[in-house]
Order: sequence, then structure tokens, then C-alpha cells
Amino acid sequence: MFSALDMTLVFLIVAGGIVTLVNRLAGHYIMARFEPIPFRVEAALEAVPVAVMITLVVPTVVDGGWLEWLTLFVALVLSFRLPFIAAVFAALLFLLGMRYLGF
Repeated sequence: MFSALDMTLVFLIVAGGIVTLVNRLAGHYIMARFEPIPFRVEAALEAVPVAVMITLVVPTVVDGGWLEWLTLFVALVLSFRLPFIAAVFAALLFLLGMRYLGF
């Protein structure tokens, strides 16, 4: 019923899930050992969402055209007034609207 490709895919999905679970459990175990979380560790953990967004956005902007650069500028301007996630969604809506209009 399953071909070799399907079993490989199932194996990769299960292995990825196990690695993710072990990683999360190790993080909880390590963080539980600190009574007060050190300032530097807390600052590093707070920077992770921004680092992930940068790794997702930068390749698209570099390979994209003027519209992607303009959207990045809109996100930058909005980030001074709005929370991070609101600025991201507003910039995404701007990009989708511009593409809908044919730009």
C-alpha cells in the first residue's frame, strides 16, 4: 500500500516531530534549573521571534522588487507605533492589497 517514498516521508515527519519534542523538553528542563532567569538569557529569548522574522523576510526582500522594499519600509514605520505582530500583519495586508491592485 505504501511505496518507499511514502515510508521515507512518514519517517522524516515522525523523526522531525521527535527532535522538536526533545528540543522543547530540554529547553523546559534547562530553564527550570534557573530560579530567577538571568537577564542575558531573558533578553536572548525575547530576541528569538525577531530573529525568526528576519530569516523569513530578508531573502524575499533581497530577491524581490520595489514592492517588497516598500513593504519592508511600511513595516519599519509601523513598528514604531504598533506592536510587533500588528506591524507585521499590517505590512502583509499592504503587500496583498498592492498585489491585488496589480502592482
